[in-house]
Amino acid sequence: MNHRLPPLHQGALFLWSDYRLVYGRLLPNRPHRHISASVLVGVDGPFHLQVQGRWRETRAALVAPDVSQALDPGTRTLWIAQMDPDAEPWLRLRGHLQGQPTVDLALPSGNLSVVPEPSCEGMAQYFQRLVALIGHFPEPLDPRVHRVCRLLRETLPEKLEVSVLASQVNLSASRLTHLFRQHTGVPLRRFLLHLKMSRALGHWQPGKPFSELALEAGFYDQPHMVRTARDMFDALPSRYINSDWFQVCRCGLPL
Repeated sequence: MNHRLPPLHQGALFLWSDYRLVYGRLLPNRPHRHISASVLVGVDGPFHLQVQGRWRETRAALVAPDVSQALDPGTRTLWIAQMDPDAEPWLRLRGHLQGQPTVDLALPSGNLSVVPEPSCEGMAQYFQRLVALIGHFPEPLDPRVHRVCRLLRETLPEKLEVSVLASQVNLSASRLTHLFRQHTGVPLRRFLLHLKMSRALGHWQPGKPFSELALEAGFYDQPHMVRTARDMFDALPSRYINSDWFQVCRCGLPL
């Protein structure tokens, strides 16, 4: 599938199972904490980024998962990759942080100087080039943590049963909780909420009621989904999508 961005939209969100790519003109947002690790690139110039209360101007930055951040893009066009904490691209990029919540990236010129036309194929190829050029050998993820991530994606339970998950990887609940946070940088419960928000984005269709979307994504109810969206994104997806600001492209997801 190779969606192309029609002129009326200001940007697009491209969805895969464990990462999302954003391209276009974004609205400013207030501090929020989403679970994804992020690479942000100002396509046509620097932008302003706040991490843990400190603003800076940058042309390209890497931000760790579950870190308070805010964005003021001004008039710039941005390219953003949001990667799940267990995603292979993030495991290759996180060494740049050296324990810090964020760092500016010095992107090599040439291959990364021009972002391709917005499409699933073009965005994916740009992302792959970026990771290949600046990524390191992937840091290993504990196989038990990796299995828990896979189990949560497959089942997407309404309620997190830590003891049940722990028994499937031969750990105690307390040990799994500690090990998961140690290897991913995020708590188990917030990781599950993140997966539910990703499911909601993947199931969104024009005109679909939020109550139906919340049910399909595994939330308790619509208010639970709304609170989660505001906490993780400082906005409901409808702020962009229902206003025709953004197009959603399900590149690596079933229709």
